Amino acid sequence: MLTNTTTAWGSVTRFLHWLMAAWIVTAYTVIIYLTWGHTEGLIPGLNYHKAMGFAILLPFAFRLVWRLCNPVPALPSGMPGWQVRLSQLTHVLLYFLMIAMPVSGYLGNFGGVDYGILQVPPFARTELASWIFTTFGISGEQWDIFFDSFHYRVVGPFVFPVLVALHAGAALFHHLVKKDDVLRRMWK
Repeated sequence: MLTNTTTAWGSVTRFLHWLMAAWIVTAYTVIIYLTWGHTEGLIPGLNYHKAMGFAILLPFAFRLVWRLCNPVPALPSGMPGWQVRLSQLTHVLLYFLMIAMPVSGYLGNFGGVDYGILQVPPFARTELASWIFTTFGISGEQWDIFFDSFHYRVVGPFVFPVLVALHAGAALFHHLVKKDDVLRRMWK
């Protein structure tokens, strides 16, 4: 079945879930590999991470529309209210970060993204950036500090991985401890 039902995730949702998971893990693997022991200057090969991060917006947009147009399978009955709320909050935050991470990476990036046949200019060199900097009287450095802090210093290394671990840990908890079908619905 392609679409979701109130009891099961459809094949499109499952495909998009695992595609996004693999994409995110790969982007993290690339940046960890590229920055391991690298302390100064430009990071060689950084464009691979930026290209993956920016390109994830396309399947994310499709995934978000698909999610809004399909029912969401019910959580197991008898689940405590705090777990239901934590699950809902975790999913909202994961969806928010799946867009906020690539956007903040782009907005704080002064090197653009190169796809070979297509180059995305750095945000700082766009007309919109020029208008924002002039209108609000901020410099590129001030702009960069905010987005660098969000993307590279707080959310990227700490918040996003913790949310992913919480999400995966909850799925494993349901599978191994509660022995319900939460993980199987997304895995099969």
